[in-house]
Amino acid sequence: MWWLNWIEIFLWYPCNQKCSFCFQKDLRFKEYSFLKYSEVIEIIDKWIKDGKKSIIFSWWEPTLDDNLLNYIEYCKKNNFSDIRVHSNWLTFSDKNILDKYISSWVTWIIISIHWFWKIHDYLVWVDWASSKLKQTFLNLLEVKKQIPSFVIDTNTVLTKLNYKNLDKLFKFLSYFPITRSQIVQLYSLNLFTDLEKQHLYVSYDEFNNEIWKILVINKNITLENFPLCKVNKQYWDNIIKRQKYNNDAYWNMGEWFEESDCTYLKGCEKCLYNNKCMWIPKDYLSIFKNDTFTL
Repeated sequence: MWWLNWIEIFLWYPCNQKCSFCFQKDLRFKEYSFLKYSEVIEIIDKWIKDGKKSIIFSWWEPTLDDNLLNYIEYCKKNNFSDIRVHSNWLTFSDKNILDKYISSWVTWIIISIHWFWKIHDYLVWVDWASSKLKQTFLNLLEVKKQIPSFVIDTNTVLTKLNYKNLDKLFKFLSYFPITRSQIVQLYSLNLFTDLEKQHLYVSYDEFNNEIWKILVINKNITLENFPLCKVNKQYWDNIIKRQKYNNDAYWNMGEWFEESDCTYLKGCEKCLYNNKCMWIPKDYLSIFKNDTFTL
């Protein structure tokens, strides 16, 4: 399988946003430092020996890590052909900072954007986030003109506050040379109360009526944590074509990452598309107890 050459390293908790749907909730405020440089290099070295050639640096906000540029350059020296950063990209509204990353051999970026203007700012609890993001996109447009092979992806979390307006977001994104825009159903939110979960989660049935509005505007959409049995069949390709990669470095998150697990339904093993389906976040079933699934 071609995606087995991928690894992803979570650099730890520090972040310059306070997203209302972050599945780590208050844990992210208890850890103020990133992984040690030696720990990250040890992870990279382990996978160099295994012949890995592609890597993603992510979570929570990797661009706050003073060592990130050093890691990127280390990967470049060790012949990684693809080096990605998954970020909220507020830092890169400053073109000088963005240029440093491009020069260090970042080949691909993934931008977290959950709407634009006030709703995005409200979701991430940062008043100026959307204006910074807009400038970042304009800066990246210039990068793309200079380096056509440079890839821009986006990542959007589905919540009660944005799901009926996502067509507006993807209309905005359609003006930029974005390769793939991913919509993610919330991971399991074990640290949240049931009431908090109810105010965040959107049922698959509710969102099913919104998908066509988005795809009419923007065809490069994939859906994560969407079971095939809960989405109209004409949208299955948008689930199946989701880019997969082997998150071999998840172990450096410790036990907490288990909170984001998805789960099978009874009968899933009989489904012909079992190996292509993303299944369901565990908490979804506790919030939508009466939801039905046609397997």
